Amino acid sequence: MSRYFFYPVVLTMLINTIFYIPRIMIEERFNGAFMGILISIPIGSLMAYLFVNAMSKFPGLGLPEILERNLVTALRIPILSFLSVMWFIAGAIIIVSFSLITERYVNPEISKSLLLLFSVVVICWSSTRTSLAIINVLEIGLLLSIPFIMFISYKAMSHEMLDWDAIWTMSDYILRVPPWHTVSAATYLFTGYINLVLYNRFFKDTRVKHLWIIPIVGTLIFFTTIFLPIGMQGTQAVEEYIYVWISTADAIRMEYGFIERVLFLFLFLYIGLALLFVTMTWNVGLTLLRSCFRTLNHNKKRMAIFNWTVCGMMGGITLVFGAIVNEKQLIFISKQWFNIRFPIEILLVTLVVIISRRKNHA
Repeated sequence: MSRYFFYPVVLTMLINTIFYIPRIMIEERFNGAFMGILISIPIGSLMAYLFVNAMSKFPGLGLPEILERNLVTALRIPILSFLSVMWFIAGAIIIVSFSLITERYVNPEISKSLLLLFSVVVICWSSTRTSLAIINVLEIGLLLSIPFIMFISYKAMSHEMLDWDAIWTMSDYILRVPPWHTVSAATYLFTGYINLVLYNRFFKDTRVKHLWIIPIVGTLIFFTTIFLPIGMQGTQAVEEYIYVWISTADAIRMEYGFIERVLFLFLFLYIGLALLFVTMTWNVGLTLLRSCFRTLNHNKKRMAIFNWTVCGMMGGITLVFGAIVNEKQLIFISKQWFNIRFPIEILLVTLVVIISRRKNHA
């Protein structure tokens, strides 16, 4: 179970290095963002520990099966439906962000609507595959990507323009009280464990070893995500960039590499990771929603129609959403989603822990 559990966790950590968490943290770098990061590490790690241990009491069962055995239908269906929408929104934000990044940095001549349409079609197809197949693809994608990401991080840390004094200067602001949205955004880095709501179905061995890896890896990723751009761009200039890590990667060169600009390698890696992440989130959201309708699981044709109908509707909403928002509006919406997600995640973890305790005492 251990290695398959860590794939969604690591993917969620990595995907947030390029999207809006770095931007949110850097916006508040003088106003408590670093204390927010320090608070998020024990909170995120503790929630992961509690949730994993609670789910381990239900080997081979996902959240839909657990709630079906312990809650009445009037509570179960609204909870699963709401969680499904939250997972779909998480993926939709990344799809739109991915399209904006591709348009700006890869091919400015391409139509954003056409790119978004292509992305949505690909995601609709991939997210309707079986969950087990998606886990296996996650494994392949991460094993291929992580060595290159580590190489890029090493190149950034060893870059001659990295100003360690600028990084050290930020320690003067470490004791500031953090705003709520920085804590809620920072904890999202650790939230990959929550995908056990679905993937616990495939784990018969309930033991998850090496959970101590989560805070260590999370801390390292926070350091590279937030502090390296500050060291490369400066404490003031770093605020001028929306995608701070893309600008940081663009400052790195491989003098003797077959690709001189690290930016192209960086974008290639993260476009692939973005597609994997959205595939995972939409697959979880789709499965949670489908579990509200018991009869679908016994009819493959009706299940396929349901899958494509739901994904088509979400794809259409994403297309409209992507057409009417700009990057600043998307950052604002992301902040609000983080603010909603954090208490919802706490409530979900608490609910599963309470149900697992009741099972132990039964």
